[in-house]
Amino acid sequence: MDTVFTVTIVSGDAALADSAAEAAFARIDAIEGCLSRFNDTSDVALIGALKPGEIGVVAPETMDVLVASVRVCAATGGAFDPTVGPVMRRLKDCGMAWDKLESEKLEDAFARCGMQRLVLDVENRRVSVKLDRLGRATPLELDFGGIGKGYALDECAKTIAGEQYEMTDFLFDAGTSTQLARGGPWKVGVGGVWKGRTRAGTVLEVSDGAVSGSGFELQGAHVADARRRCAACRWAQTWSRTKSAAVADALSTAVLAMDAAEIERACRELDADVLVARDQAKAMDLVRDPLKWIAGSMGIEKGA
Repeated sequence: MDTVFTVTIVSGDAALADSAAEAAFARIDAIEGCLSRFNDTSDVALIGALKPGEIGVVAPETMDVLVASVRVCAATGGAFDPTVGPVMRRLKDCGMAWDKLESEKLEDAFARCGMQRLVLDVENRRVSVKLDRLGRATPLELDFGGIGKGYALDECAKTIAGEQYEMTDFLFDAGTSTQLARGGPWKVGVGGVWKGRTRAGTVLEVSDGAVSGSGFELQGAHVADARRRCAACRWAQTWSRTKSAAVADALSTAVLAMDAAEIERACRELDADVLVARDQAKAMDLVRDPLKWIAGSMGIEKGA
């Protein structure tokens, strides 16, 4: 998952809290083993090696992420799509510069994508794949970069809130982009560089839920829109808030490619709220707030 995880636990028993944190980090390592694209023995590698007609049996964690991905993909009209691995591989080969990627190679990469290529037998944790859009038996390259961190936080929360540790007040953070909180309330900031330019609320009090943000400051245009076969850059930056960190992680990624009406529908479907940042000159701030809350049912006050 290529990020730094931190945990803050409020507890009167320091030794127990240390043990809980170690258990959480061990859980992250186990999930990484299933979901990493860079591990030849991971379930992602297993699925990528499948040919149509072959069946692979995956770990419960992998099936959980696949099911969550299907849910968010459906709610976002396909804007969230973890099958864009071929596109991301091509982009990394040319320094994440879309304008340097040859159109034929880009079309070939997108033709290999599509959630419709996945066939899931959830009960038996079996996965198979279909031919790509051009009828070829190309590998299905999964990239869980937009949901894996959040899923790991959800699982960590289960670990330390369970019977062994019974922790009730903690904050997990995955690379400062995704946070999950219990107890508190914990204050989580959103809004990025637009904080000083907005009238929208940018400090959230989170006691039972997750917040995730996506943008381009660190990695450039690193999100692909498989629907339009281009970079997902409708908004300058996005944040989402909902109960599940996996869903929040995936939704903030998907929103980069979605218009306001699509976001509203997804918020209703996923019980979430979304904050979007418009890439506009400061002179426009007098006319239109650069930040806008698109609220579902999480109780967020809408911005201008």
